[in-house]
Amino acid sequence: MATPDTQAPTRSLIDGWQDNPTKRRLWIHKAANNKHDEERGVSIPKADKLDDLLQKGTSTDGVFKLLALDNAADDILGSPQLNAWISYMKRFNSKNPTNKASLIATLTAHYGDEALAKMIEAAKKVPTTAGFAKRVQTELVQRWLVAGETPDKVFALLKLDEAGAGLFAQPQVVTWAKYMDDFNMANPESKTTMFSALKKRYKDEEATLVQMLIAAEKVPSTKGIATRVQAEQTKLWLTEGKEPLDVFKLLGLDEVGLTLLNSPLFSAWVKYTDDFRKIHYGTKLTTIATLRKYYRDDVLANMIVAAGKSSSTLDLSTRLETEFVREWYIRKFAPEHVFKLLRLAQTGDKLLTSPLFNTWARFMVYFSDLNPKKDVTLLTELANVYDKRELSKLLVAAWNVPRTKRLASDLQSARLRRWLSAKEDPVEVFYWLGAEGAAADDLSMLLYKSYSAAFYRLSRAPARNKL
Repeated sequence: MATPDTQAPTRSLIDGWQDNPTKRRLWIHKAANNKHDEERGVSIPKADKLDDLLQKGTSTDGVFKLLALDNAADDILGSPQLNAWISYMKRFNSKNPTNKASLIATLTAHYGDEALAKMIEAAKKVPTTAGFAKRVQTELVQRWLVAGETPDKVFALLKLDEAGAGLFAQPQVVTWAKYMDDFNMANPESKTTMFSALKKRYKDEEATLVQMLIAAEKVPSTKGIATRVQAEQTKLWLTEGKEPLDVFKLLGLDEVGLTLLNSPLFSAWVKYTDDFRKIHYGTKLTTIATLRKYYRDDVLANMIVAAGKSSSTLDLSTRLETEFVREWYIRKFAPEHVFKLLRLAQTGDKLLTSPLFNTWARFMVYFSDLNPKKDVTLLTELANVYDKRELSKLLVAAWNVPRTKRLASDLQSARLRRWLSAKEDPVEVFYWLGAEGAAADDLSMLLYKSYSAAFYRLSRAPARNKL
């Protein structure tokens, strides 16, 4: 005859639940309206079952395992089982004031700081759990503060020291940043910065750190952190006197290409260059001087013109064009030389429609204003580049384009006045205008007739019929 198990009635409910999977499932009240928990095979126990556990003195850790919270997914902070456990923990603590449990201690004991921090960040992205996740994060940070953990120690606890170049891709980096802030507030005498902490770990990989920050700035959750670290980094660079050209390379701007002016990093670099010049007064370094090391003048000028077509980069475009014009003048470039730098001769008879023609014209005006005693006009400078016949052909072509007709007309009129003033022979003018073989109503012929009539009228000589 079998001997009855006299200990069975006194065995803990947890033990029985763990020993017999069938009983475990039957013991738990199934929450029919909780599809999420049904899919996981775990349901919320009835209040009276929790009462039984409390009366038995079952530890909070035991109930944590009973509810399968020790094997939960990343969404544990949104689990109804966790709410049930928290309710049990509060009642347990009330009954056992000398043996209190805490949510953070339990979660870190089962998952570790790194996994918990990741869970927190995942829960913060869900509206229904965001508030709770932030409170859990605050408690986790407070736990470290009470324990006297340094930012470097927490960095290691979160296993961020193993992340390498993927640091900012780790969700827990946000928790570390928050701890850094709270640590500095609680320990002003030991205040430190994220950049100083990272600089120690990436001391031989400055370019790598810069690229990490660039990537982090593109992600909403880490953008704020990246911006702060970059500001601290920039401050150090300025203090150390790091040249704008070196920073340009560190930011990887030397590899961006034709879209450079659209890059947020470029705008940040321009500001750095400005700040550098304020601190290092008298430096001749300019934004344009650096850019000219990487782009031909015509390419750079086209980039500036393109930037002027967007409202977001219009101010930047205006500023860079002004700097460009000044740079050419400082380097003692004549308008004719700048014309060649912009490769305007390659535009053929489309010169006046080229966007870079306007850039060159602005330089010519700037040059003229600073050299009032020199005869520098658009016409004189074009005459330095083209012979008379070539320029005539170019202006006739521009005359036939609506948006350049006015300018072409003004330039042609100015040429005729100059020739009249110099009493140029109509025969020569006929050739310069390319009027040979032209129809009577052709622009070249009309210009010649106008000049010829004016010439003979002024000289009081009878007009000769060239044709």
